[in-house]
Amino acid sequence: MADPLFGFIGLGAMGEPMARNIAEKGHAMIVHDIAGTADRAPEGAEIAQSNGEIARRAKVIALSLPTVDANRAVIEEIVEAGHTGSVIVDTCTIGPEAAAENARVLEAVGIAYIDSPVSGMKSGAEAGTLASMMSGSDSAIERARPLIEGYSRVLYRVGTMPGQGQRMKVVNNALFIAGLVMTSEALSYGEKGGLDLDTMLEVVNASSGQNFSTAQLFPAYVATGKYDDAGAAARIIEKDLGLFVKGSQSDDTVNETIEAAYERLMSFAESGPDRDMAWMYPYIRDEIK
Repeated sequence: MADPLFGFIGLGAMGEPMARNIAEKGHAMIVHDIAGTADRAPEGAEIAQSNGEIARRAKVIALSLPTVDANRAVIEEIVEAGHTGSVIVDTCTIGPEAAAENARVLEAVGIAYIDSPVSGMKSGAEAGTLASMMSGSDSAIERARPLIEGYSRVLYRVGTMPGQGQRMKVVNNALFIAGLVMTSEALSYGEKGGLDLDTMLEVVNASSGQNFSTAQLFPAYVATGKYDDAGAAARIIEKDLGLFVKGSQSDDTVNETIEAAYERLMSFAESGPDRDMAWMYPYIRDEIK
């Protein structure tokens, strides 16, 4: 039996390297990106003329899209053009409610849905070492596993209900993004008193204040001045943390500290929506008075 044709929709900062890693594992692929496919397509992959073509031809399809609205639009295309028995692997960060709605409309036409967001930033996508947080049926996950393993270092089954993968991702992102804000504020205080940034990072990373920002983001992109290379725009992380705040308010869980970080993040995003998230540090250090 021939290997299944995998589809991939969305070849942006995360999707392009994810699709490339799948293709490099030897899987047959067909890909499409509304912003232009040819220059972003993995070597050897077929270039689709539309998302609908992928929905018609591929058995397992991954989505990597930047916004909730873009995700919903593509899901609607798949509902129109897709076929019974196919599987959608949704790697986007869209929140539990959107994932549950995606599952509902797809399952109504016989298409399985795996809520499977990823974490690890652009560098993890490039290296094929992302963490996938999957929620879906046993049969759908088994069929999609070779595709998901193509870009993942670890696969976590966090539930069976659509939205549970999203909830896990929102929890993770709340910790990371709020931590980015707090790390920027703390290190700004240190620099104000004459401490060297590299020295502070070395000390913190050997001490109890270590977090993802101090261990990875700041050494790679802030201390080196490579602010544009971390791979996530301010508007994207604002959207991601907003999903936590909205969900927490809806579920009536405590959120005061993270909501305060979100307010700071909204100001940062308003000052430059397309600036990379690494610019958070000089923004707080230099612009917040």
